[in-house]
Formats: sequence, structure tokens, C-alpha cells
Amino acid sequence: MEVRYASGVCREMFILAPVLQVCMKKGWILLFILLLVAVPWGVQGLVTRSGDQVVLREETDDDVVVSGGLVQLDAPVGSLMAAGGSVVVNAPVRGDVVAAGGSIHINAPVGGKVFLAGGTVVINATIARNALVYAGNVEITPESVIGGDAVISGGTVTHRGEVRGTLSVSSQEFSRTGGAGTVHFVPTHERPGTLGGMFSLALLFFSIGLMVLGLVLIRVAPGPFFSTVKMVREQPLVKGVVGLAGILGGIVLVVLLAVTIIGLPIALLGIFGWCCGLLLSTLFVSAALGQAVAGGMNWNLREWQVFIIGFVILQLLFRVPYLGLVILAAAACLGFGALIYAAAACRPLLAEPMKHTL
Repeated sequence: MEVRYASGVCREMFILAPVLQVCMKKGWILLFILLLVAVPWGVQGLVTRSGDQVVLREETDDDVVVSGGLVQLDAPVGSLMAAGGSVVVNAPVRGDVVAAGGSIHINAPVGGKVFLAGGTVVINATIARNALVYAGNVEITPESVIGGDAVISGGTVTHRGEVRGTLSVSSQEFSRTGGAGTVHFVPTHERPGTLGGMFSLALLFFSIGLMVLGLVLIRVAPGPFFSTVKMVREQPLVKGVVGLAGILGGIVLVVLLAVTIIGLPIALLGIFGWCCGLLLSTLFVSAALGQAVAGGMNWNLREWQVFIIGFVILQLLFRVPYLGLVILAAAACLGFGALIYAAAACRPLLAEPMKHTL
């Protein structure tokens, strides 16, 4: 067994350590690892779930995307992507596990890799391949075996299991009684649980929730969703200008209606619609960006995979200092403009039933 104080090794995962450390410091880590697993080749399908408490008790070979206050897996699945206050894996996962939450417990074998970000992370099972973890407190129990490498960043890291590859740790406190092929430890002086870290985690959860919303829309309303995405790719400059006019015009219209008092109910409804439009705008742009990337790379992917790729790339671009705000504003205007065009295209279809009733 060997312990070194270093910032990089030649093993596959630790080659990425500088990039991973930057992502961890900026709160981008789950977005980065989502991009790494956004193209799960050979998957059979997609299962989405959301709610206050989500307990999965039915076995499936599909990839499961789930969010909730409590997310608990009690039946084997193909792969798992979860976000919640508490994420508990009590059944085997044949593929990868990507999870973000206040607390994450892995209590059953994982056949692929694990990518975990949260307040507290406990690994209490066998991980067949690599592990990437970012949390305030990380514990690897004596029952745990990680078949590949492990890259961990946290305030307190306790390792009592076995890592058969390289264990790379960046933390304020590091306790090790378990085994590893090689150990690389970089001491830090700032916990992820600070105010900045909590804000980054909250922003991360919002991003994951937004991604789940996009996946749900693709599942329940693929026609309207991709009709709007098509509008994004057609004359994007025009759509961006129309979107900017729509956003600013919507604010002015809502204010004028609210001032009249009589128009206040309409103004409240307008605020709701305006907010929904802004919330959805970047989702349409994400899907369009994913289509452009997948097309350029000649990837034959499912629609939801293409969306995830575009979403992660766009979210990472949003976090580039200064330029990210410009990209965010442009994406919001473009998506909002496409939504206006899509709504206008649907107007004749909505008016048709009214002709028959008059």
C-alpha cells in the first residue's frame, strides 16, 4: 500500500483529476459526470418517476430517471439517475448510478460506475467499476469493494473498504483503514458545506430538476416539444429577436394590466405563463443543441439521450464567468421566440373545433 501527496496520476480516471477538481470547486461536478454518461449505448428504454416519495419496487431492464423528496430503489434496474433529499439504493443496478441528494446510500451492488454528489454519501456495497464522489461527508464501509478507481472530494472522507485501483482523495479530513492499490491525497482547507458550496448544491439540484422536467415532457408530450425544438433550429436569429420582444413586451403588458386592477387576474395568469415560457425556453434550446452535436458526430441516439447531451453542454456554458450570462440570455430569447412561433402555428388547430361549435 502506498500513500502519495499529489495532484495527478497516470491511471485513466486520475488523468481527469484537474478537470474534475475545477468542476467540484465550481459546483459543476454532477453536470460534468452527466455528460460522461449521457450516451449510454445499447439501452433498452427510459423510465421516469417523480414525486414527494418515490419507491421503486418493480424490476426493469430500462434506465430509470427519478426525482423526489425520498428516492428509494427496492428492485433491480438497468441504470439509475436520481435526484432527491434522500437517495437510497437497496437493490442491484446492472449499469451506472448517477445521484445527487442531501444523503445518498448505496446498499446494493452496482455493475457499472457510480457518480454521486450530496451532503452525505455512504457506499456500503460492491461497485464493479469506478467511483466519483463529491460530498460534505463520504464513508466507504468495510463491506465495500470498488473494482476500479475512486476519485473523492469532501469535507470528511472515511475509507474502511477496498479500492482495487487508485484512490484519489481531496478533503479536509481523511481517515483510512481500508485498502487501495495506490492512494493519492490532496488536503484542502474549505468544506463543500460552506455557504458557497450550499448555493452551488442548490443550483445543481435546480438544474437536475429542470433536466427531469425536460425528460418528462419528452415522454408525455413529444409532439409539441419537438415541434418547438424544430422552430429553434429554423431561423434562430429571427426567433431570438422575437423572443426578446416577447419577454420585454410580456413584462410591460403584465404591469399595465396589474395597474388597472380590473386586469389583475389576467396579469397574474400572464405572469404564470411568462414564467413557464422562460422555464421551458432553455429546454428547447438544449434539445436543439443536442441534435446539432449528435448530428455532427453521426451518433444514432434516442431523443432523450440527445436532450441530455445538449442540456449538460448548455448548463456548463451557462457557468462560464461573464460569457455564461450572455449565453443564458441568448438561449432564453431563442427558446421563448420558438415557443411563440410554435404557439402561433397551433392557433389554427385550436380555432377549428370552435368553428364547429358556433
